[in-house]
Amino acid sequence: METTYLQEYVRVADRGSFTAAARELHLTQSTLSKHVAVLEREFGAELFVRDRSGISMTAAGKLLYAQALRFANLLAETEALVRSAHEGAEPASASRASRAGSGFTEHAQGMPVRRDTALRCACRRMASKYALDEREVGALVLYLEESGFEAIQAELGLSRDEVAELLGRVYRKIGVGGKQEALDLVYSVSE
Repeated sequence: METTYLQEYVRVADRGSFTAAARELHLTQSTLSKHVAVLEREFGAELFVRDRSGISMTAAGKLLYAQALRFANLLAETEALVRSAHEGAEPASASRASRAGSGFTEHAQGMPVRRDTALRCACRRMASKYALDEREVGALVLYLEESGFEAIQAELGLSRDEVAELLGRVYRKIGVGGKQEALDLVYSVSE
């Protein structure tokens, strides 16, 4: 199995759209659809229900989504352990390395969420310049950390529409049209 395809699957699920995910991943929609089809063949299960209103995950798709997030956490934990061993550090237990070195923490729903301290600090510095309130900064940070809408909804106690509206307001305040522009701006303001 191609691990990149799992990451792409998570992105499609988070965005609720092959088109949006393909744009962010710098792939064609056709290529992304083929990669998800490979996963569907490998698992012998349909992962998305596709209709005119968009896509939604099947029961099997939701299970794969949760497992793919756990897999990403395990890869990050492994990377931290290997890096630590390479640098001659005392071998840490897997659970300690996971908490301390991976940059992931567990969300209230048991889903791993990446925590990027540098990004969080940069967003906080940018907040005063663009008059962002705490909720706007929180949504922006979570979105830029690649948290899906469901994780943002759960953490901020908002509906999916409220998350979209909040992120739209942030984008208008900071004058960007997309995630990459927002990332570029965050890091340029903090330099």
